[in-house]
Amino acid sequence: MSASSTLNTPNTLNTADLIERLSTVIAIPVVPYGADGEIDHDRARALSARLVAGGITALTPNGNTGEFYALTPAERRTVLTSVASVCPAATTLVAGVGFDVQTASADARFARDAGAHAIMIHQPVLPYMSPEGWIEYNAAIAGSVPELGVLPYLSNPAVTGAHIAALTKRAPNVIGLKYSVPDPVVFAANREQAGNDGLLWIAGLAESYASAYWQAGARAFTSGLANVAPAVPLQLLASLRAGRYDEAADLWRRIRPFEEMRARDHSADNVSVVKEAMHQLGLCGREVRPPSHVLSRARAAEVTEAVRPWRELVPALDEELVA
Repeated sequence: MSASSTLNTPNTLNTADLIERLSTVIAIPVVPYGADGEIDHDRARALSARLVAGGITALTPNGNTGEFYALTPAERRTVLTSVASVCPAATTLVAGVGFDVQTASADARFARDAGAHAIMIHQPVLPYMSPEGWIEYNAAIAGSVPELGVLPYLSNPAVTGAHIAALTKRAPNVIGLKYSVPDPVVFAANREQAGNDGLLWIAGLAESYASAYWQAGARAFTSGLANVAPAVPLQLLASLRAGRYDEAADLWRRIRPFEEMRARDHSADNVSVVKEAMHQLGLCGREVRPPSHVLSRARAAEVTEAVRPWRELVPALDEELVA
């Protein structure tokens, strides 16, 4: 395994270096399936290697675009090891964990031993979540891996900046958040209320909110679109870093139909749209697991048209991927 853990030594977390490395595009790899419905690990490794070759330096296996909730516990671990096996030392590996505290903590320890630098804790799925319970949940999981950076995935507007501040006091290895509440005003207010200038705020709704959240203090964003064309989010990042907001807006207009397809109907086809585009490019199959569903022919044709404005940014296909 080539995943690097050079940022971490036993019981030591180099927070500043890890935050710097995570202040970038954080790609969420898809999980390809074979004809038998099982995970195609050879293809998963090749697709992750393609992301790295395309300039992506941070990967989150077992994220939402990776169909986290549709995988078995064993599958989540094998996905992580497959992705980690092709990550060079320059790649920062963030492992998605979640479900109950015990399962998430066990998976976090597995991720640590597999060479991950950080974990991303999925939003709790229990329907009866209180903000105070959110603090307890994330603090308990973070406490199981003090050697790793921790990034809670936050999509519930009931959790405020004050709750985030309380969590970071309880768990100092919480170095940032994947913030996915679709409201830039609430984001800005919560960031100020949290009162932690060292915390890394990640725009968790990807390219759609990257520009708005950047101007309010986010310094990273997640991307599922990177699976299709790594150059697209990297160009957006470069524009934002340079303050070329008109350029960022121009790029957004080109990818907007694609991202709006992913967000349609409460994100019902989020992963399906990405996989359909990849299928049309010869990268992997279009299959997804329930409760997601393969796109209809009409929607597949929409994907073709949505990709067309930025098709030239898709790299040439490696022979290994189309074999």
